Amino acid sequence: MPKTPPKMSMKNRSSYGASRGHTAAPVKNQSPKSSKPSPAKNKPSSSAKPVSPNRRRGFGGGKRPYDYAFYERAEATPAYLARLFAEHHFAVGSRELSAYWRYYCLLREHNAALDLTRIMGIEATVLKHFIDCAVVAEMLPLGKTVVDIGSGAGFPGVPLALRSPATRVILAESRGKRVQFLEMVKRDLQLTNVEIFPRSVTTETPLVADDFITRAVEVIPATLARLSPFIAPNGRAIFMKGPNCGPEITAAQQQFKGVFKMTADEKYAIGGREQRRLVVFSKRGE
Repeated sequence: MPKTPPKMSMKNRSSYGASRGHTAAPVKNQSPKSSKPSPAKNKPSSSAKPVSPNRRRGFGGGKRPYDYAFYERAEATPAYLARLFAEHHFAVGSRELSAYWRYYCLLREHNAALDLTRIMGIEATVLKHFIDCAVVAEMLPLGKTVVDIGSGAGFPGVPLALRSPATRVILAESRGKRVQFLEMVKRDLQLTNVEIFPRSVTTETPLVADDFITRAVEVIPATLARLSPFIAPNGRAIFMKGPNCGPEITAAQQQFKGVFKMTADEKYAIGGREQRRLVVFSKRGE
């Protein structure tokens, strides 16, 4: 088990329950000995501090996006992880809890290098990643095979695989470093029901599955356009969305009338504040 990371709490089932940095020191100019530019003039002095990866990625304003302890209200431990799930009235077994702990430690260890997620700290990770994704399996019976489109760091696919071990989950992700991370997660969590598809899901790389799910920012009509040529009749496209996705739904219904039918639009909240929507479009039978 990974080392216990350095310090965090939360509230009910419909309550399925992030930021400071440093600047580089000024570079002292070296006086040239002649009128010719000195080769060292444009180089930083040995005392200059390197620009942090966070600032290179555009994080400023006093935020520390990869400093997990900065965001945690208590020390991150397996016991605290269990307490967080319990406070949100989300039951997990000991094996599932152990896997979530290993998963959290992997995210914490590799996020700075791989830029996996902007959600930091164990409290936010449990609520906004683990529970928000796993609850889909509680709200919607999953098919035998589910494809997670644009899986990234494994959301929602990994929590779904943990919640529904009888479901075959395919994590589709095209970015090489994230594919390596997903391979690590699959190995360390011993996810025998998970496969990794290291490419984007397009009309040229179709996959056969009962369900396709995504939490990515792509609008609903664009995803349906990708899936439409090869998704089987009665196959489902499942979208994890924010509360203001109404225009996307309307556009999809107009564009794919006679091809897809919206079969679910479930509203739920995480943390008692953030409203979410689970939208399902099913391919019409031939």
